[in-house]
Amino acid sequence: MTEPENNSTPERICPRCGAGLPPTVPAELCPKCLLQAALPTQAGIGKTERIPPVLPAAPSRGLPQPGDQFGHYRILRLLGEGGMGAVFDAEDLETGRRIALKVLGQKLDSPEARDRFLREGRLAASINHPNSVYVFGTEEIAGIPVIAMELVAGGTLQERVHKQGPLPVDAAVDCVLQIITGLEAAQRAGILHRDIKPSNCFLDAEGAVKVGDYGLSISTAVRTEPALTRSGSFLGTPAFCSPEQLRGDELNVRSDMYSVGATLFYLLTGRTPFEGKNPVQLLATVLEKPAPSPRQFRPALADGLTRAVLRCLAKQPGDRFKNYAELRLAIAPYGSAAPTPATLSLRFVAGLLDQLVLTVVMVLGLYLRGMNPIDFLNEAGKASPKAWGMIIPNLAVGILYYAFFEGRYGAALGKAICRLRVVGPERNRPGFGRASLRALMYLLIPVLPYWLCFGFDTKAYVNSSSALHIFMSGSPQIVMALLFCAARRRNGFASVYDLATETRVISRMALELRPELAAKATPPPPLQTGRTIGPYHVLETLEQSAGTEWLLGYDLRLLRKVWIRLAPPGTDPVPASARNMSRIGRLRWLTGRRAPDENWDAFEALSGAPLLKLTQVRQPWGQVRFWLYDLALEIAAATKDGTLPATLALDRVWITGEGRAKLLDFPAPGLAGGGMENSGAKQSGGGFLLKVATAALMGSRTATLALPLPIPARDFLNSLPGLPDADEMVGTLKPLLQRAVQVTRLRRAAILAGCLFVPVFFGVSSLWGVRMLNQWNRNNPGVYDLSNLLAQHGSLTSRWLKNQPHPTDHQFAIYIAGHYRQVVTNEAIWNGAFTLQMIKGESRRFAEQSVADHPSPTAAEIKDADAAMSEGQFAMVHTIVQQQSELQLKPSFALMMAWTMLTIYVGIPALLAALLFRGGLVQLAARVTFVRADGTPASRWRVFGRALVAWCPLISGFVLYGILSVWLGLSSALVIICLILCGQTILSLAMPERGWPDRLAGTWPVLR
Repeated sequence: MTEPENNSTPERICPRCGAGLPPTVPAELCPKCLLQAALPTQAGIGKTERIPPVLPAAPSRGLPQPGDQFGHYRILRLLGEGGMGAVFDAEDLETGRRIALKVLGQKLDSPEARDRFLREGRLAASINHPNSVYVFGTEEIAGIPVIAMELVAGGTLQERVHKQGPLPVDAAVDCVLQIITGLEAAQRAGILHRDIKPSNCFLDAEGAVKVGDYGLSISTAVRTEPALTRSGSFLGTPAFCSPEQLRGDELNVRSDMYSVGATLFYLLTGRTPFEGKNPVQLLATVLEKPAPSPRQFRPALADGLTRAVLRCLAKQPGDRFKNYAELRLAIAPYGSAAPTPATLSLRFVAGLLDQLVLTVVMVLGLYLRGMNPIDFLNEAGKASPKAWGMIIPNLAVGILYYAFFEGRYGAALGKAICRLRVVGPERNRPGFGRASLRALMYLLIPVLPYWLCFGFDTKAYVNSSSALHIFMSGSPQIVMALLFCAARRRNGFASVYDLATETRVISRMALELRPELAAKATPPPPLQTGRTIGPYHVLETLEQSAGTEWLLGYDLRLLRKVWIRLAPPGTDPVPASARNMSRIGRLRWLTGRRAPDENWDAFEALSGAPLLKLTQVRQPWGQVRFWLYDLALEIAAATKDGTLPATLALDRVWITGEGRAKLLDFPAPGLAGGGMENSGAKQSGGGFLLKVATAALMGSRTATLALPLPIPARDFLNSLPGLPDADEMVGTLKPLLQRAVQVTRLRRAAILAGCLFVPVFFGVSSLWGVRMLNQWNRNNPGVYDLSNLLAQHGSLTSRWLKNQPHPTDHQFAIYIAGHYRQVVTNEAIWNGAFTLQMIKGESRRFAEQSVADHPSPTAAEIKDADAAMSEGQFAMVHTIVQQQSELQLKPSFALMMAWTMLTIYVGIPALLAALLFRGGLVQLAARVTFVRADGTPASRWRVFGRALVAWCPLISGFVLYGILSVWLGLSSALVIICLILCGQTILSLAMPERGWPDRLAGTWPVLR
C-alpha cells in the first residue's frame, strides 16, 4: 500500500543561512553550509594550504564555556570546534577523571543530527583497541547530547605538523601503521570510519596514535542504523575524502584507505594532495586530476613509499591496495624498524644463483649465434674478433641484468630468492645508473688480474707455471674476498663496491604480526531478571569469593559489556591514579559508587582469557614474546609514575582477544578461586616476566624452562633476572618481535636445496657436457682417448703401479706416435681451447715429444706397444679407464657426477663441520643450529651423530649401488638408489617440526 501524495509538506530551511533545503538531503544544513561546516577543519593544516572558508563561521551558541559546570562535568578549556559541535577538556566530578567531552552544537540540533551524534558514541564504544580513542559514555545534559571520551594529551597529528613541519619519514610511517591497526579493529567491529584525516588522529603521552571522531562512521556489519547520509549527499573533509565518497557512492574499506594515503601524504609533505582556490575547484580537482607525487614536495622520499602513497590515492577503488595488510607490507620497510643487513653467507648464496642465471643466458646466447661453448673457447684462445664479439655482449648482458633488476626492482633473481634487496640512499632502489656502476665493479674487478696477466691467450695460461696457474685460477675469488675486507656489522656488511656506490644489501623485512587468540563463538547469556547495577544490566555472575562478587554487565546505551565488581561495605574507592589510568597495558576503570547500600566499580570487559587458563596448554614463543613485551612496557611506565601493582602474579595477567597482555591490580575475574596464586614475596619485574614466560611456554606454573627455543629468545629469557630495569627489558625484547621463531619446512627445504645446489648444478652441467663432449668427440676423434691415455701414463708414479709391471715410456711414446699422430700434428685440433684444457703441462709435452722422436714407427714396434698395453696389472687399469670413459659419454654420468660430488664435497665436509663447529656452512647461512629437548645446546658428538644419520644413506648407497649394479646394470642401479634417497628426503621434510635425523639423534633445529 502506498501513502497518498501530500502537497502540504512544510517547507524545510537551512538553520544556518535560511536557504530552502532540497527534498533529497537530510533536514540539517544545505549542501553549501554542510561543505562549509567541514572545511573549517582544514584551517591551519599547513603553510601551503589554500582552502579559505566560503562563509564566516557561525558563532557557537548554547555551548558551555571554560569554567562552567555542565551537568556533572567541569569545563576546563576548549580543545577544538568542528561541524558537529565542540570538544572540551573537562573533569568528571563524579569520578574525578579528566575526559574529552564532545558536545553537539545547537546549529546542528536536528533529530537526524542528534541520532548521528549518539550513534557516533555507540560505534566508537564498540571498538576497544589501543589505537582507537576510548568512549566512556554518552548522555544528554539539559537536552544537549554529549559524549565522554578518553582525553589524549598529545594533540592531533595536524597540530604536530603545523608546529614542527613534515614528519621524519620513519615517524610518519609509524603513525600511519598505527592508524591502519586502529582501522582494522574498526573493520572487525563492522565499522567504516569515513573521516580519516590528521585532525582526527590523536597522539597520547607515550606517542601512540589513536583514531577518533567517529561522527561520520557507518556500520558495515548489520545495516540497522538509519541512513543518515542518503545517496547523493556528502559529509566529510574534501581534501581527505575519496572520489567515490564525494560522489555519494556506496563505500567500502578502500575509501578509508584513500584517506589514509592522503593523511600519509600530508605527514610527509606538510600539505594535502589536492588544493583549490575555492571549494568547487577543490572538489573538481579531487574528482578529476591524478594525485601528484609526494616527491614533488620532498624529493628524497623512497620510490617504494611514493608508489604506496600514490596507489592509495588512485581514483578507482580497484586500483588501490586490496586490504590494510597489503598496505602495511608496502610501507612497513620505511618505518623506524630498521631493515636487517644481509649476512655475507646469504649474499654468497644469492651470488651463486645469479651467476647460474648469467651462465645459462650466456650459453643460450652462444647457441643463438650458431656457436657452442667449445667453439667459443677455441675462438677465445685465438683472441679472434669473433670471440670479442661474444665476450663484450656477454659482459654487457651481465651488467644490464644487475642494473635493470636491482636498479628498478631492488633485487635480481638470486637476491629475490634469498629475500634480499639492494637499496641506495634513503632506502630507495639504487636506480639504473648507480646499479650499473655497482654491477661493473662487481663483474670486472675480480677478473682484472687474469686479463692483465694473460689477456685472452688461453695457451699462455695453460703453459704457465704450476704456481702461477693455481694462483690465477683462484684470483677472482681472492679479489672478491678483498672487496669484502671493509664489511663490518656497523656498516651493514658493506663491500668496497657497496661503499663506492652508496648502496647496501639488506634482508627483506619479515613483518611478524601479533597473533590473536582463537575466538570462541558463544551466544550472549540472557539477562538476569530485572537486576541492574547503576546504569548497567546484569548478564551473569562471573565469580564469588571472599566477599567480592564479579558480574558481567551490559551497557544498553553504548551496546557493550562491562565487568562489575561488588565490594564489601567499607571498601576504599578506587585511587585517583587508577581512575585516570588509560594505558594499553592496564584495565580501564569506568565508574563506581560508594554508598551505604551499594559499593561497586565498573571496568571495561576484556575479550580473551586469564593467563592462568591459557597456561593449561603450552603456548608458542611467537605469541608469548608479544605478551612479555606488553608487560615489560607496562612495568616500565608504571614504575615511573608509581602505579605499579603491589603484587605481580600470574593470576593478575589477562590476555585479550587481540593477543595483548594486560596487568591487573587484582586477581582476574572468572578464575573461581582455583586459579588463584599466592605470589609470596614481592618479585622483580624481570623475575615476574621469566615466571610468565615459563608458565606460558611450558604449560605449567611450577616447571622450569626446558624446551627448544630460538637462541636469541633463550638468551633473553636467561638474562631477564639480571636486567637492571624494565626499559632494558623492552629494548632487549623489541628486536625479537620481528624475528622468525621456528625452523619451518620451507627453511629445512632451503637447507637441503643449499646442500644440493652445487652437486645438482654440476650434474646438470655434466649432462649438458656429455652431449657437447659426444659431439666434439665425433668432430675431433682421438683427443678424448689420448687425454685418458696420458692420464694413465701420469699415474705410473703412484704407489699402486710404481712397482707393478707396466709399459715403458718408450712403449707409451710408440703407442701415441702410432695411433694419435693425426691428433698431435693437427694444429687446429691440438691448439684448440678445449684440447688445451684437457691435455696440458707435462702430458702435453710428452705427447709432442713422442710424435717428434718417432716420426714413422714400424709395425713391429706398434704391435709390441699394443701388447704392453694389454698385459699385467696395467691392463686392468686400462680397461677400467676405458669403461669410465664410456660411462662419461652416457647421460647417467651426470647423475653419478652429482651423487659423487654431493658425497665428497658436501657430505664429508658436513660431517667434519658438525664435529668441529656444530654445523656446516649451509646451516650457518640459514641461521640454524641444534639443541637438545631441554633447549640446551647439543654437544659436538650429538650433532655429529645427527649428521652421520643424515648422510649415512647417501654414503652407504655406494655399497648398495655396487651390489645392485651386478644384477641390474650401472644405469638401472643408479636410478633405483636415487629414487630411494629422494623418498627418504621427502619423508623427512614431511615430518612436522623436525626430520628423522633429528628424531633419531635427539636434536631439535632452532634459529640462531
